[in-house]
Amino acid sequence: MNYLLTLFFGFLWASGWAQTQVVLLRDTTRLNLSVAQLEKKYSPAFARVAGQQGVFTRQGKLFTDTLNTRTQHFFDFIQRNKKRLPVQGILLQTQEFIRPDGTYELVLCSFSGLDLTNEQESKLTQIISEWYTQHPFPLKTSTGFRWSGMTSMGTVPQRRTVLRGAGIISTLEAAEKTTRPDTVTMLAFSQLELYSIPEIVYRFPKLEEIDLSKNNLHELPARLTAAIPTLKRLSLLYNAIPDDSVFITSNKHLVALNLQGNQLTHIPNSVRQNRRLESLWIGNNQLKELDVKTLRRLRRLNDLNLYNAGLTQLPKGIRRLKHVRVLDLYYNKFTELPPQLGKMKRLEQLAVAYNNLKELPKSLAKLRRLQVLYAHHNRISQLPTAFSKMTHLTVLDLGYNWFSVAPDVLAELPSLEELDLSNNNLQDLPRSLGSLKRLKKLHLRSNPLSGEKVKTGPYAPLIHQLEANRTEVFY
Repeated sequence: MNYLLTLFFGFLWASGWAQTQVVLLRDTTRLNLSVAQLEKKYSPAFARVAGQQGVFTRQGKLFTDTLNTRTQHFFDFIQRNKKRLPVQGILLQTQEFIRPDGTYELVLCSFSGLDLTNEQESKLTQIISEWYTQHPFPLKTSTGFRWSGMTSMGTVPQRRTVLRGAGIISTLEAAEKTTRPDTVTMLAFSQLELYSIPEIVYRFPKLEEIDLSKNNLHELPARLTAAIPTLKRLSLLYNAIPDDSVFITSNKHLVALNLQGNQLTHIPNSVRQNRRLESLWIGNNQLKELDVKTLRRLRRLNDLNLYNAGLTQLPKGIRRLKHVRVLDLYYNKFTELPPQLGKMKRLEQLAVAYNNLKELPKSLAKLRRLQVLYAHHNRISQLPTAFSKMTHLTVLDLGYNWFSVAPDVLAELPSLEELDLSNNNLQDLPRSLGSLKRLKKLHLRSNPLSGEKVKTGPYAPLIHQLEANRTEVFY
């Protein structure tokens, strides 16, 4: 048997599959694979080995950002293949031996969290092999390296939370049995394994909210908006609705629509039929582009959520969304933001974290109403001096970026209450930060100047001044 397995993997090696050979850790001896030899061949990403630094010792930030992005891509891959998983929520541990070109000489894996059968392990290993085949490590090196990691495959199905309260019904049985349908204002029908909209929803004359999240719906029928004129809020979060199956009739009653986590590649044209829509959540899809023409018809839209929407750029037409106050762009693939973003005059909260931004446009300084800016987990190393005009900014999160010096302009933000500069490469702090009288929290952890030594080093007077002003400093 060992001979046949060895012969099989030898064939894979010769045919090019060696790049993605995935093996259970416990099978290495049986397959005559020497982990010790591979560990000698590939040094760890960071640790010193035989007097040599790891290949990413001086590029820790770049390596960490790459890992974060790769992890998100792995989660997306697993989400697309979740129906193939024999179990959900299994913990995966891997040890990767990565060649200089990013391909994998060997990946060792083990599973924990549940007792698995051999068949289940085989299916999981096959899915992991597909991942490594399609996704070589994004960074190339001169020598290659090894890396160990841990993540989960899928999520354990959550226990259903049953909402209770006046006017709320959470089960189909209760909806059928109630003798007072006129008192019902909300149907909480999440996680009921529904494949279509149940007929019972049309029974309630004063219905204001329907939660159909985490079902198996493949269509939003026009009847849902046409036959319930009192409906204000509708959630279809995490279903399986494609582009051509969103049907909405012209209405003036729906104010909030959640289409997150479906199978959309663009914003459905019928969304603009909601003449008074104020909140649209459409993240966790894979949008090819942002259709501003559809959105600009929504003249009352003030909350737009595009979290993990697969976008690579924002169109210049974003300036036409004049009434949006909250814009969520977390976990997209932006390398830059258009200057036209500064034309969104009513914007109060902007989230651009977990992208690949190297800078923020100076036009953001024109957003005089902006109060909250989340820009952490990017590659930003400086701020425009024009940001001094952002006099209403109260929360600024710049953690996990590439700052080596805290920008002087930070001291010119008079309303700032919370500033996060953690996990950067800060070597210097402007003493003018002590002038921020409203600052309540300052996060400095995981920087070269952080740690207990900060209270005895050259920045001790600044820290004491901040704390005297009742600013809580995290270092």
